[in-house]
Amino acid sequence: MSDLGDLEELTKDYSLEPVPDDHAVSGIRIALIVIGFAITLPVLLAGSRIGLAMGLERAVQSFLIGGGVLAFVGCITAYIGARTRLSTYMITQFSFGTGGARVINLLIAITLFGWYGVTAYLFGKACQGAIFDIYGVSWPETPFTVLGSLLMVLTTVWGFKALDKLALVAVPLMVAFLIAVVWYSLQAASWEAILGRAGGDMTEGVATSLVVGSYIVGAILLPDLCRYARYARDGVIAAFISLGIAFPGIFLVATIPSLATGQNDLVVIMMGLGLGVPALAMIIFATWTSNANNLYSTSLTLATVLPRIAKWKITIAAGLMGTVLAALGVMDYFVDFLLFLGICIPPIAGIYIADFFFLRRRCYDVAALQRERGVNRTAFAVWLFASAVGYASAHGVIQGTSIPACDSMIVAFLLYLGWKKIGMRVRSGRVVGA
Repeated sequence: MSDLGDLEELTKDYSLEPVPDDHAVSGIRIALIVIGFAITLPVLLAGSRIGLAMGLERAVQSFLIGGGVLAFVGCITAYIGARTRLSTYMITQFSFGTGGARVINLLIAITLFGWYGVTAYLFGKACQGAIFDIYGVSWPETPFTVLGSLLMVLTTVWGFKALDKLALVAVPLMVAFLIAVVWYSLQAASWEAILGRAGGDMTEGVATSLVVGSYIVGAILLPDLCRYARYARDGVIAAFISLGIAFPGIFLVATIPSLATGQNDLVVIMMGLGLGVPALAMIIFATWTSNANNLYSTSLTLATVLPRIAKWKITIAAGLMGTVLAALGVMDYFVDFLLFLGICIPPIAGIYIADFFFLRRRCYDVAALQRERGVNRTAFAVWLFASAVGYASAHGVIQGTSIPACDSMIVAFLLYLGWKKIGMRVRSGRVVGA
């Protein structure tokens, strides 16, 4: 029993309580973790495609605008996490109710768990292709999927501490690989040729939407990481550096090699430039860091739904289940469903931002949750309506900011705040009349 107790103490991640002061770290450390999560193969692929479709100058404008939108949202959510020292899934209890938050958290957990399985499956396929291109050996993809997924599980079991250590090693290496591929690409094509590639007909709105959509869920869930910030400003600094500066830079370093070579896949470009081993390392590190984030947030969410089960047990169970599903290849059929669920997450942030800043005046007390109602029907009604707005915006039924996630988040924020303010005035009028 003592060994089990020691394990639970070592893997304790404060999923149901505020993070204590002696576990807090600087904003730079948190920014490194977020950057590691943001360097993913889908983001690099999106950067390549946007660059080829728009040309360098127009693409850079979209990268900066998209990064600015993410940084704005991220700084707000990071401030809430750093100020309260609570995870996203504890924060939602104040706005949706203690019972209602379980429904919201379960939805988020299903979304993140699904992406964990899909990413593990794609990791196995990417490693299989890279090994064949480098060494000419054709191995089945399942062993790569299983080994990679187990590596992610073992990292995530140890919580924030392990993610911090992983980022300190992986992020500098990935940045070095990206700089190397840019340098080699510039040897293959002149800077004038890169600037002269005109691009296609992608609009700035579509490109900006792709940039924002590629990490908006991560920006909304930043409290999970920024609750470890020493001060509220450290959380804001972490969000600004990672999303406002580094994230557009990631897109840029994916665009330049594509414009130089005409290829839209950075891994293929690295292979063509003779960087086979770095390409394989890039696949491993980029998937390792990003999928560890998916599993970490999944386990944090489920810890609030299943409070009597230790978080490390939840992490292992979710990771093993995701590994089995990924190895069987069934997760690939759920991509459209996961994209649909992703539309439902941004309105959650709009509601808890309105609740924290304007209704509760930046004061969340965990002890007060015992006095909260079980389900906040207003929050659920607003969430459903705003999710419908996001779905309609994503399918061109309505026109808003051209970024569906922002449309649904703004609608949720304004509608929830207005609804609650009107309700407060009505109740106040009744008291005065009485």
